[in-house]
Amino acid sequence: MHPLLQQYPSLQGVLPCAGIAALPTPVSALDSHGQAWVKHDDLTHPLYGGNKIRKLEFIIGEWRQRQVREVITFGAVGTNAGLATALACHQEGIRCRVLLFDQPPSAIVRANLLAMQQLGAKLDYCGSLFQTALRFYLHPRRLLPDHYFLFAGCANPAATYAYVNAAFELKAQIAEGQLPEPEEIVIPVGSGSTLAGLTLGCRLAGMQTRVVGVRVAPARLGLIPACTPDTVFSQIRTAHVFLSKHLPGGIAFPPPRPVLLDTYYGPGYGESTPEALAAIRRFDDDHDIKLEQTYTGKAAACFLDRLDACQGPVLFWNTFNSRPMGNLPTATTRHPLSPPLTRILQT
Repeated sequence: MHPLLQQYPSLQGVLPCAGIAALPTPVSALDSHGQAWVKHDDLTHPLYGGNKIRKLEFIIGEWRQRQVREVITFGAVGTNAGLATALACHQEGIRCRVLLFDQPPSAIVRANLLAMQQLGAKLDYCGSLFQTALRFYLHPRRLLPDHYFLFAGCANPAATYAYVNAAFELKAQIAEGQLPEPEEIVIPVGSGSTLAGLTLGCRLAGMQTRVVGVRVAPARLGLIPACTPDTVFSQIRTAHVFLSKHLPGGIAFPPPRPVLLDTYYGPGYGESTPEALAAIRRFDDDHDIKLEQTYTGKAAACFLDRLDACQGPVLFWNTFNSRPMGNLPTATTRHPLSPPLTRILQT
């Protein structure tokens, strides 16, 4: 049973879980002094790891409860969340449609795109992020009860609870002596639910750890806030209200404010920075940990800086899949790619 549900049995009937994730994920030291640590959410599933699978552990519980027949989500052309969702839908036997917006091409982007097609997802290229989000929100099937609309990054309240649970998982590993309580946790932030869940979860678990989010997605979509402290705080507040309602005695503290840094974002979404590239090389050369330029590379650059600034241990929460893509299953039906997506593969 998940540690959050063990701690609070009253949640067992209201937070359905799928049992697909390989939890708890391990922790390991990156130095001999016990100051640098990593939490391996790259190993959340035997076929495809990453933080999206941990979120889907609780999201799939909702699919089963609602008897969902099709999931519609959106993301960049090489979306990790879209790939994780496609795998989950394939394993659950339901349809998956992913609306895609532009992203700078890379080997990982092309591999993810092909893997989503291999898993049977219907991939709709929409062009810009704005056009993609507009199509997602105005989709004609939105009111159908057997269709589930999943925000980019697998971000919704269920995903936030998954990372509240992750904080309790980390607390149990600390209690078992696997690592000291970190002074800080560093994570990349796109849709915000990972930061929201860990921020609330660490406080609820009685930890003094400061969770530091590194913004890797646009702060705004036109005039609409997308990845800001306020959007993350809104997710924290929603989870706080829900948990207060279902926990005996409620929650004694107000919703905590998140820490979200802008300084590592660089020129744009999916565009790397010299600091991120240097961090990617260092993790690979020194620790044989593979990162990428869109999310974890930028967070790793911050992590290395925080090691110099902090007095106590710092934990890097690795959200990137490390499983080989060749292990993914193949769907019986594979939808053809549109010409814009085919051109991306040829770039």
